[in-house]
Amino acid sequence: MKKALLLIGLLAVFITTLQPAIASSPAIVGEISGVELCPESVCDAAIFTGTCDCIVKQRHTVGFFWVALQHDPLPNLLESSAILGGKWTLTTLSGNFSGKVLDGTIVNNNDNTFTVTARLRLQKGGKGDVIVSGVLDHSDFPPSPPTFEGELTQP
Repeated sequence: MKKALLLIGLLAVFITTLQPAIASSPAIVGEISGVELCPESVCDAAIFTGTCDCIVKQRHTVGFFWVALQHDPLPNLLESSAILGGKWTLTTLSGNFSGKVLDGTIVNNNDNTFTVTARLRLQKGGKGDVIVSGVLDHSDFPPSPPTFEGELTQP
């Protein structure tokens, strides 16, 4: 219950402090899955890559994503940290899309996982915002790299 209330409170703060989000055109939604290639402490940005099972321009498509983002230090147990910015790209059979990571949060779930929510601004291939949310899993790190499973939605 305490964890749920914390997440609801953090979501409320996140929503009320943001600039208004504008749905992307074209709409981009779907599931993403990837790995962290390099942590921010080494590369000056946390760098992720992976695949997307998406719907773009109202058509099912597959693709690959890449994102580099800056964030405050990873949070302590049941606390959050801010995502400060970054860049992203998505290459699909329906087109190429890219832009800036505007903001977001990282919440420590107290089990070597982190709930991540970020707003992506689409600048090439369209306009507007896409929301990414999911779980960053550090359970097998090391030896395996951290993984990310999440979804792309419209605001």
